[in-house]
Amino acid sequence: MSTDPETGPKGKGPRRVHKDRPRWLGDLATLGIVFGLLAAVYVLPADTSLSQLERVGRLTACMPDSYPPLVTGDPAQPGFDVELLREVANRLGLSFGVNYNRAMAQDFNPRSWRVTRAQCQVLAGGIVLSNTTLSFLDATPPYLTTGWAVITPAPLASLDGQPVAFYAGITGLDRISLSSQLRAAGAQIAIVSTLAQFEAGLADGTYAAGVTESLRARQVATDRGWPVSWLSEREGDLPLGIGLWKGDLTLKRAIVGTLEDLEQEGFIAALYEKYDIPPIETVFGAPDPA
Repeated sequence: MSTDPETGPKGKGPRRVHKDRPRWLGDLATLGIVFGLLAAVYVLPADTSLSQLERVGRLTACMPDSYPPLVTGDPAQPGFDVELLREVANRLGLSFGVNYNRAMAQDFNPRSWRVTRAQCQVLAGGIVLSNTTLSFLDATPPYLTTGWAVITPAPLASLDGQPVAFYAGITGLDRISLSSQLRAAGAQIAIVSTLAQFEAGLADGTYAAGVTESLRARQVATDRGWPVSWLSEREGDLPLGIGLWKGDLTLKRAIVGTLEDLEQEGFIAALYEKYDIPPIETVFGAPDPA
């Protein structure tokens, strides 16, 4: 089949030829698309998360029904996170309420909690700022640190051959790595299902040591006067914060600014003391510097 450069294949009609079109026309078209996209960004709806909350007059937090010392269920001492967010709400001129979510006490993955914006504006009570959490939520800077900690009612040189109770709680900490570490240390691991079993087994000598998330460990250790240590030098570096919905930038700025004020005023330090959350500075098995 013969082809004419101006008309195209015979019988197919005329063909347009663009070989003489200026190259700058294509560049101009590309620039037009880019500027169009940028313009679209500026006409997106403004973030009204803070103004909407101010109209409602109430800040609501989704929290697990129990995660001491962050959430206790005790009206006299409702928990570190409850009191912290109540003060944040007060500083913002809002009332405060909690929407308790039992699923948050059973799984550390926020995708399993089935929370929605209609239920709460923030999430607290043990929000581990892991990659999984931050793929689903935005968050404030951390105000607590967690990790695996070990309680030893009586002095122990090592965990080799020792019965060790393990209570997981609801954390986003790496349990697989922990299991490998304990087995490598020669520990005889016993998994317990409740904090009461964990504490009772340590008290009656059933277990020589207990391993759990550091906030729980500090609570038990402080109540009993037992020493508590980080399980290893790698622990204690997983932060906890307040979760927010992605895109709620004005609300996040307001909460973060208020938290900074509370930190400077000593309010957060006072909560550490009230809820017996002392720092954990030692590592299990490390020599006593004294």
